[in-house]
Amino acid sequence: MDIKALEDFLNKNIIPKIKKRPKTFLGIAKQPHYENVMSNIYAFYFNISEVHGMHDLFINSLLELINETKFGAQKKVNEITDFNVNTEVITKKNGRIDILLYSNDHAIIIENKVYHTLNNDLEDYWSSTKVTDNLEENKIGIVLTLNKLNVTHPHFINITHLEFQKRIIQNLGNYLMEAKDKYVVFLKDFYQNTLNMSKSEMDSKELKFYFDNQAKILEVKNFHFAVREHIYNQVEQACELVNEKLNLLTSKGEGNKRLRFYLSPKNKNLMITVFFEQLLTVEKRLVLIVEMKNDLLKNKERYKTISFSEQEESLIKPDFYENKNTSWCHFAVNHYVLDENQVVNLSQFIVEKLEGDGLLSIYRKLNEVVV
Repeated sequence: MDIKALEDFLNKNIIPKIKKRPKTFLGIAKQPHYENVMSNIYAFYFNISEVHGMHDLFINSLLELINETKFGAQKKVNEITDFNVNTEVITKKNGRIDILLYSNDHAIIIENKVYHTLNNDLEDYWSSTKVTDNLEENKIGIVLTLNKLNVTHPHFINITHLEFQKRIIQNLGNYLMEAKDKYVVFLKDFYQNTLNMSKSEMDSKELKFYFDNQAKILEVKNFHFAVREHIYNQVEQACELVNEKLNLLTSKGEGNKRLRFYLSPKNKNLMITVFFEQLLTVEKRLVLIVEMKNDLLKNKERYKTISFSEQEESLIKPDFYENKNTSWCHFAVNHYVLDENQVVNLSQFIVEKLEGDGLLSIYRKLNEVVV
């Protein structure tokens, strides 16, 4: 690996910063793209009598977009009043209209698409929806999609979710006085969820930078992994060098990249925890912890009988005895910011700090009283 070449590459190039998509409630619930979930949210806000207090915000915003299209302007659906809102409406051929806004005289048929292909029988949807005298100008079909789509049915138009929701957000100001704050927050989160789905996390410029510099980027990536592996090995080696017959425990999943546990051979709920994740950041921080878990957190008062030195006392967490967590709790902690020479000999650094700064003596005294 040519370190000088990698250094020159990093010095001469500005690495694009990828903006992470903000988390939304639907994303947290792992339902960001379910069409029926989105349809139910739309239906709630389309209902002008619902508790959201936004009245006709949704229907007026949709009608604006309809009227801005050449085909929609020829329709008379903007006259729709006192309409009902239904979801999953069964058609003549057993299809399901995602959202139907209808009165005796007018109807708006909405097919909600996210990632699925449009293979629905739109003619079935159209013919199944009746209005007074079945006047075609009093009905319209909308296909809501993430991306623009060419809809071939003569009575359906395409509007994207983002176009619709942007118009809603633009018009929201006129409704805020009566809107309920909670449902405004829900609406904004719904809009962010749609933004997340509609826009890629990376643009063509960023991808071009990657492909133009792919070889060097992969070298840097491999170099990072090599440094991380060095840290793993050094932390694990330190467990053997501490003369306490400690049992090394590696964490599962993502925790494996963050820390290691040195367990007491006498009681596995007493341990020294080495938290090294921040060594791989600009902070270059290492945290050494004397930690207790489970049964050792019962009857904490017994630890107050142990005689600790002034140096040891300075490391003991002041909130240990008040902490109500019964699963795990830090008893003593020390933080270190390292330079590259200390990271090179990390195992030696860990052993020296455990022994010299008092954490190991704290562990030993605790280990004497646990059973």
